[in-house]
Amino acid sequence: MQNFDVIIIGGGFLGVSTAYHLSKAGVRTLLLEKGDIGSGTSGACSGRAQVSEGHLDPLNIKLIVEGFKLHETLEEELEFDYEWRKVGLFLLLRNEKMWKLWKERSPILSSWGIPTELIDRETLQKAEPKLNTENVLGAAYSTEGMLNPLRFTHAYAGAAARQGAILLRNSEVISMEVHNRKVTTVKTVSDTYTADVVAVMAGAWERPVTLMAGVEVPVRPTHAESFITEPIPPVIFHNIGMADSYEIINEKEKACAMGIFPEPNGTLDVAEAVTQTEELHQRTSAWGICAMAAELVKLFPILGKVRIVRTWGRPTSFTPDGEPLVGWVPQLDNMYVATSLFETINAVPVLSKWMAMMIQGQTPPESLDLYSPARFMHA
Repeated sequence: MQNFDVIIIGGGFLGVSTAYHLSKAGVRTLLLEKGDIGSGTSGACSGRAQVSEGHLDPLNIKLIVEGFKLHETLEEELEFDYEWRKVGLFLLLRNEKMWKLWKERSPILSSWGIPTELIDRETLQKAEPKLNTENVLGAAYSTEGMLNPLRFTHAYAGAAARQGAILLRNSEVISMEVHNRKVTTVKTVSDTYTADVVAVMAGAWERPVTLMAGVEVPVRPTHAESFITEPIPPVIFHNIGMADSYEIINEKEKACAMGIFPEPNGTLDVAEAVTQTEELHQRTSAWGICAMAAELVKLFPILGKVRIVRTWGRPTSFTPDGEPLVGWVPQLDNMYVATSLFETINAVPVLSKWMAMMIQGQTPPESLDLYSPARFMHA
């Protein structure tokens, strides 16, 4: 039996970044990942460092603004190129309701350090000449970030390992033992471990993992699909999204909320077809690919003959109120959870530092009570 100060379960963004900060502080840290590092939802996302689409509470804004700034120097700190770059984003406004909402929202975001402006259809057409603007009133424009999500995960993982963290791949947790309100052992197929703190950062798999300790976290998954096109000459010059994307997919069994993200190699990352399901898997479907392709060609008819070269799926998790779930679970004295972030890539550099502090018994610079599991769960 091997003993550590902290065991982290999950090798995605949150797990590896928190492992980095803990090990940097001298905490004996073990990370257990059932597959490879970044092989779950983290490595399968589009790599967007979103800035303008989240909740307008001060905590979320602080995480976005500070995280966006940290990305400017984080590659140097982690000694790894994860292909960070800034890009312009057009969120298409297709009805008066969205135009009014973003007319109110844009100055708020701008005043808090996220410059956002509304542009009319004519200006949008000049910026994106091949875009079909027939059913578009205009767009909300901001600058966001993009990175390679798998390289971002491995950047933190490599830095954590250099600081002394042990990261075990292909080490799926199969059970936990609990005594006197504490997780006393964590078992994989081949080994048994103990730790003062067990931190579950398993994304969409959070609920099945915490259930091993008798704790049911209030998260539900949905399944999203994306595809990559063959490389093409420059046709789209900004990230393109829908301002009403979350209204499009909300509570629908199947829906497609179009997002188009040009990559430096000339390919297009196209997302996303969403299915409401409790099943956790990474498969794709014929309906999803066809739905995304049809929506893509509606917006950019010139792409009608472009070929799809790769597709993938990933589950994502949500809480009942749409806010992240971060903090100590009330039922146990040594289990910490973190899942269901919204604008994850910008939040990670800041939030992982704060979570590492909390796990060590320290007080972070900002209270995370808004995200506490105690708002849903009771001892």
